[in-house]
Amino acid sequence: MITKILTTFFLFYFSFTFSKQKDSVSVYDKISVISSEKNLSINDVASKFNNDNFPKEKINHIYKKLGNKNWWFRIPIKKSTENYYLTLSSSYISYGKLYLNDSDSITPLHQISYFKEFPYKFFFYRHPTWVIPANSFRNTEALLNIKNGGSRTRLEFHLETNNQFLKRTQLEYIQFGLFLAFLTSMIIILLYFSILKKEYSVLFYAVYILCMIIEFLAGKGLGIQFIWSDFPFVAKNIRSLSQTVAVFCMGYFYMRFYTFSKKEIISKNIFRWGTYVTIPLIILYLYKYLIGGMMYLYIYVWIILKIIILIWLINHIYLVRKKRIPSYLVFAFALPIISLIVSQGINPKNTDSYSWIYGTANIFYIALVIEILCFTRYIFSSVIKSQKQYTQLKKISDELKYNFQNKTIEIQQNERNKLLSNVHDSFGGYLEALKLRLLHKSEGTPEKIQEILDSFYNEYRYLLNSLYSPKINSENFTDNLIEFINKINEVSNNIIKHSLSFNNTEISQYKCVHLYRIISELITNAIKYSKATEIHVKMYQENRNNIILEVADNGIGFTVSNTNPNSYGLKNIKKRIKEMKGTLDINSTNNNGSSFIIKIPKNEEN
Repeated sequence: MITKILTTFFLFYFSFTFSKQKDSVSVYDKISVISSEKNLSINDVASKFNNDNFPKEKINHIYKKLGNKNWWFRIPIKKSTENYYLTLSSSYISYGKLYLNDSDSITPLHQISYFKEFPYKFFFYRHPTWVIPANSFRNTEALLNIKNGGSRTRLEFHLETNNQFLKRTQLEYIQFGLFLAFLTSMIIILLYFSILKKEYSVLFYAVYILCMIIEFLAGKGLGIQFIWSDFPFVAKNIRSLSQTVAVFCMGYFYMRFYTFSKKEIISKNIFRWGTYVTIPLIILYLYKYLIGGMMYLYIYVWIILKIIILIWLINHIYLVRKKRIPSYLVFAFALPIISLIVSQGINPKNTDSYSWIYGTANIFYIALVIEILCFTRYIFSSVIKSQKQYTQLKKISDELKYNFQNKTIEIQQNERNKLLSNVHDSFGGYLEALKLRLLHKSEGTPEKIQEILDSFYNEYRYLLNSLYSPKINSENFTDNLIEFINKINEVSNNIIKHSLSFNNTEISQYKCVHLYRIISELITNAIKYSKATEIHVKMYQENRNNIILEVADNGIGFTVSNTNPNSYGLKNIKKRIKEMKGTLDINSTNNNGSSFIIKIPKNEEN
C-alpha cells in the first residue's frame, strides 16, 4: 500500500515537472561563440566579434567540453524598459565574468569563481545569474567569458525578463521541494519502521537516503546557495564525501540485512570488504579538512567507489541466482549505475523539448527514486514476512508444547492408574491377610503380623517412589522433539538439523518439559533474530551422570557482554537451567553465529 502511494506521488511529480514548456524565445538563436588558447582582453574580443574575423562556433548541444580554452559568448540584448536576467544553468564553473557592450563603453559585471570565491550567497538563485540593467535607448550585447578546465560543462542559457525568471525559478523550487519531501518522508518511514520492528540495519539505508539528499542539494546548487556557501571545504568536497558515506551505509545494510548461508560467506565478505574500504577514504577527507592539500582526492575516490559498486552489482546477480534476494533488486541496484553511464552519453540539442532536456539532466535522480522504492518494498516485505513466519512458528510451537504436556500428563496418569491397580492388588491382599490374623488368633500370630507389615512397608516404599517421580522413556521424549523440529522445518526457510542420541536413558518428567521448552525457545529465537540459514540441535549423554544439549546457528550472532540479560529469551532459559541444577555456556560473536551449550545432571540427587 505504501509503495503504491509513493509511486503515485512519484508519477505526479514528474508529470508536473514535464508540464513546463520551453521558453518561447530561444536564446541560442542569437548566441555567437569564439574560443582562444590565449587570454584575450575584452576590447580584443569585442573587436573580433564586430569585425567577424574570428572563427565562430555554434552551440548545437547542451553539453560541451571546454578544454583549457577561454570561451566567449556574445548574446544580443534588445533595448527594454525592464531588466533582463542571464542565467547559466551550471552549478560548477571555475571562472565566469560578464561584460556589457553598448557601443559607447564596456561595463564589467560581477565575476564568479567556484574554486576561489563563493558569490552564490549574494544571489537568490542556485545558478550563476547576471542582472542586465534596463536600457530603453539602444540595443546592447552581453559578452560572457567562461573557463572550466577539461570537464564536461552544461551550457544551458536563459535570457529572461523579471516575470519569466521568477516563474521559472518558482516552478523549479516547487519541483525540488516535492522531490526532497519524498526522500525525507522515506527516511522518516524507514526510521519509524526500523525502530518499531527492531531491524536496526534499516537505519543505515535511511542514512544512505540522507546522503542522496545531500548529493542532490550539491548537484543542483541548492546547498551552496542556502547552506554551505561560507564553508569552502564543504562546497568543494561535499559531493564525493556524501557519496563515500552513502556507499559505506549501503554496504553495511547489505551485509546485515541480507541472509547468507555458510556457502555464501564469500558473498557476505564482498559487502564487508567494500564497506571497510570506504573507511580510510572518509579518514582522508578528515585529514584534508584538518591539514589541507589533496586537491584531486575526489577523482581517486570516485574511481574506487565505481570499482566497489561494480563488484557489488556482480554480487547481487550471484545472490539472485542463489535465490537469496528477489530479481528486482538487481534491476533497482543497476538502474542508477546505468543512468549515470547513459547520462554521460546523452547530449540533448538546445532545440529539443524541455521535458527531454530536463529528463536527461535528472535521469540519475529518477533512477534513484525507483531504486529507493524497490528497496523499501523489499525491506517491508522481508520484515513483515519474517514477523508472520515468527507468529506461525510461535503458534506451532505452542501447539506442540501443549501436545507434549498432554502426553506427559497421560504418562503420569497411566502411572497413577498403574499405582492404583498395584495398591488394590498388593495392599488389598496384605490388609485381608492382616484382618484374618487379627480375627483368628493362633500360634505364631505376632510373627506372621510382623511379616505382613514388612511386606506391606516394602510395597508401600516402591509405590511411593513411583508416584513421586514417574519416569518417561527417552524414546517418547525424542519422538516429540523430532516432531517439533520437523514441523518447524515445514513452515520456515531454515534448515534445522538434529542429533538426539540416548541409550536406554530415562529422564524425569519435569526435566523433559524444561529441555523441550528450552530447545523450542532457542530455535524460535534463532529464526526470528539471528537470520540464520542453518540451525543444529544436538543432545546426548556425556556420561552416566550428565546430559549435554547444544543448539547452534550460523546467523549474525551477538556480543554476549552487551546483551541485556532479560532479552533473547536468556532470562527464561537460565531460570529453567537453574531449576535443573545445570550450567549454560554461550559462544557468540558478531557475524559468526551463536552456540548454546547446556549441561544438566541426569539424576535428581545430582
